[in-house]
Amino acid sequence: MKYFMVSQDKALSNVIAPEKLDSSLYRDGASKKEFDGVQSMIVTYFDNSQELEKPDILYTPAFLVSDKLKKLLRAFDPKMKCKGIRCYPHEVEDPEALLYWWPWIPRVKCLSEQTAKYPTGLVEHLVVVESRLQDRPMLMVDGTIETIVLVSLELAEAMLRHGLWGMDYTPVDMERR
Repeated sequence: MKYFMVSQDKALSNVIAPEKLDSSLYRDGASKKEFDGVQSMIVTYFDNSQELEKPDILYTPAFLVSDKLKKLLRAFDPKMKCKGIRCYPHEVEDPEALLYWWPWIPRVKCLSEQTAKYPTGLVEHLVVVESRLQDRPMLMVDGTIETIVLVSLELAEAMLRHGLWGMDYTPVDMERR
């Protein structure tokens, strides 16, 4: 099966930033127990402007997905757990409220020894062991400093068909064992 690393589009320059999200709670390294302990829905605010970009994925403070992407993810994994983040603009007369979700994505130990890292520990060239991916539609790579999210070819194609935007897809090299 083919996988892609999904990341926020580097061309985005004015991405929505939900304010006052507790990064000690909303973080990619949270355990399942910590995830389960977070409220199912919270409210936060953002500064709205005409130039504000609202992509379908955010990486700060944790990997967050839009409501549209969450619905698609649930089609691929009906048991996926998510915590909601309702974002309201500061301006009261602006009615647009956004809904993002913090999904519980399994961390998988799939790094190949062929993965190249910079001296800082960041991944320079990602290689994963195909047999460890277990045909999951979405996963996080365990054993890296940064958050690396992989999606299957089928999920990537569905994301593109559904008009999800604000992300780049980078093919991942696979080691077959």
